[in-house]
Amino acid sequence: MRNFIYIPTIVFLVLLSCFTTFHNSFSQINTKSPFSEINAKIQSISRATSDGKYFVNLQYPSLVNKGEPTFFMVNLFENGGEKQVRMRHVDCDFIIQRNGVELYKMSTKYGEPLYHSINGVMLPSFGFNEPGKYTISVEIAAVFFVPIKPALANFSATVTPITGGNVEIRLSN
Repeated sequence: MRNFIYIPTIVFLVLLSCFTTFHNSFSQINTKSPFSEINAKIQSISRATSDGKYFVNLQYPSLVNKGEPTFFMVNLFENGGEKQVRMRHVDCDFIIQRNGVELYKMSTKYGEPLYHSINGVMLPSFGFNEPGKYTISVEIAAVFFVPIKPALANFSATVTPITGGNVEIRLSN
């Protein structure tokens, strides 16, 4: 009699687990944008580093839900004038500050002094909870495992609330 009660319960839990897993994997396919749940235009801004040797391209959504993570795509290149060559094996970091206070540092998220990018791409995320002005910095500290004098590319970010609980993000050099 006891087995009669346990078997349907176990079958029910296994089926529930399968349906939940299927639903979660299916919902990931339907996301609107890799950067934001909102159908926001993806913006792109580029800048040479402080020493002019490297080139940083930063892609981000122009609109996000307030408090939800803003996803960035950072592409790192050697600055060859008109021809940029993607960097490989770069020790780098992505830092967000407001009023001189560090709010986010990608390497800290991983417990390392720097983030090692094999293919010259970083994919950090940060939730902008307050409107205002921010500084976004990309630091390059080693190339092909050889330390260099750190080179920075700084971007100014303005976060403005708009209707519907969303925020608009604008970056400038």
